[in-house]
This record gives sequence, C-alpha cells and structure tokens, in this order.
Amino acid sequence: MVLLSDGLNRVRDLVNNDIFKCQAGTGTTSPTPADTGLETADSNTLLAPSKTTASESIQVTHTINSTIGSGTSYSEQEIQLNSGTDHLNRIVHTAITKGSEDEFNYITNIFFKSL
Repeated sequence: MVLLSDGLNRVRDLVNNDIFKCQAGTGTTSPTPADTGLETADSNTLLAPSKTTASESIQVTHTINSTIGSGTSYSEQEIQLNSGTDHLNRIVHTAITKGSEDEFNYITNIFFKSL
C-alpha cells in the first residue's frame, strides 16, 4: 500500500489541529518513546506555538521571549497535543543558559512520507 499525498496531508491536518502548546525544561535524560513529558519542565515556557503547514509537513515554532527564563539553562523541549494530555515529542540538547535579552526559538519540522 502507498499513502497518497491527499492521505498524508489529511494526517498532517489531524496532527496540526491537535498541537496544543510547547514547553521547555532543564532535564538531561535521553528521550525514549515511553516518555510522558519533560523531565523537569519550566511552566513559564508553556506557550502556544506558531505553526505553518506545507504539502506533507508542519513547521512548529516555540518562541521563548526575553522576559521568560532569564538565567535558566534549558536542555529539553516538547510539543504537547490535546490540551496537554498527550505529547508528540521530546528533544534533549546541550544546555543553553538564557540571558535576560535572549529569545529562544525551537523550530521542529515534521514530515509525513509514504514508504
């Protein structure tokens, strides 16, 4: 079976409509499929993302502006679905300490492909 572009774009739209908010944190444990959220979330970063769709893809941008988290060393981020009850992903990266004038942008590109 091959999923057609129309089908892939329908799946894209379903996922896009379920994306609720994004959040960053300070956890450092490697992500696993069994994770149920961030290891150490910073509730100040729980924000609605901007989303852009294109054929068979979604780009999600989580912006943490300069007034949030000054002095915090962020090292993980997630995308939440369905009012925050489900989680789409979790990434862990080298910690970056946020200064008072810094703006952080986590950009996640999600691609839907037929194999």
